[in-house]
Amino acid sequence: MRIKKKKILPVFVFIYLFVLLLFVNKSEIKEKKTRFLYKELENEKTILKYERKKFEIEKEEYKFKLEKDKDQEKVDVVYTWGGVIKDMDIRNRYNFELQYSLRSVNKYLPWINKIYILINSDTDYPYWLKSQEKQSKVILVNRCKLFDDPNNCPTYNSFAVFSVIHKVANLTNKFILIDDDVFFNQPLNRDYFFSKHGRIKFYHGNIRMKIYEEDDFVGYNIPVYKYQDYSHLPKPMRRDFIQAFHKMYPGYAWLVQSHKMRFKELSEEMSMIYYDFFDQNGNISKSDYSEAKLFQIPHEHPNDIQEEFIFYYKELTTRNIKVFNCNDDFSTNTEIYNKQRYVLFTFYNKLYPEVPHFEVEHPNHEKIR
Repeated sequence: MRIKKKKILPVFVFIYLFVLLLFVNKSEIKEKKTRFLYKELENEKTILKYERKKFEIEKEEYKFKLEKDKDQEKVDVVYTWGGVIKDMDIRNRYNFELQYSLRSVNKYLPWINKIYILINSDTDYPYWLKSQEKQSKVILVNRCKLFDDPNNCPTYNSFAVFSVIHKVANLTNKFILIDDDVFFNQPLNRDYFFSKHGRIKFYHGNIRMKIYEEDDFVGYNIPVYKYQDYSHLPKPMRRDFIQAFHKMYPGYAWLVQSHKMRFKELSEEMSMIYYDFFDQNGNISKSDYSEAKLFQIPHEHPNDIQEEFIFYYKELTTRNIKVFNCNDDFSTNTEIYNKQRYVLFTFYNKLYPEVPHFEVEHPNHEKIR
């Protein structure tokens, strides 16, 4: 029996040490993540430090007096865009999305005032868009000039860009934030986006999620909740509501902007963080998701997509679909991808054949077949 005990003891010691190592490793990961979150945060303590008394006093300032929505009030559109990227990265390569998304706005939302496209300072001007001297409808904005710290831009984190959209010069109070892979499929009026009292229309249940873990930012004045993301729908916004958010959390934009790439574990989806703030102050009008009439083209595609997109074209032209999103995760094989891209180009062009006044009439498209 003594011999067995001697053999068993090292096994227990090994198991104990293994469990301890796992715990320590997990703690180190947690500590590393927290250090990342707090990167240079000490310099912002006076801004981010939570002051409950001050918060309670100022809270009532964010209850807006809502007035009847005026039909003549101007509404702008805002896109964030990474440019015409030529590499084979599935997420970032350019497949004509922005050009035809703009055509869909021009065709089905003719009442829109201006369209702003927020780009990095090193992004090339779109080859298919007329210069700013020849048209004033679509305006390119250097988003890096809107950032609090110029060292945080160029950025590839659209959430960081969402934190500065309210700074765009001459942007109307009501505006619509649109991803470049979102397209309108039928005429929509203002009441699809805003209620008659000026509230923001939200086509989703009120599903709240925590942005950070419980102890990530104890003692700091940051938002706690966000709405569950409902990607691929246009997101109506109000500039005054966003300004109120940043008045409530004056250092939070700086924190999000410091992340030049999306930090996915944290889900700093600013538009959904805004929406939770708007809702807590009575500025969201909820509608059933089915009323959005959204159609989503899925991510995965066969090598030959012609029959697939003929089907989508029939769906979009025969069904009551107001908005659609095209998930274009196509092949990484160059030859196959070029054929797929040609089908996609034909698909978009059949849906939106009219060339708007702000486009070059015969753009010199790269080889697409």
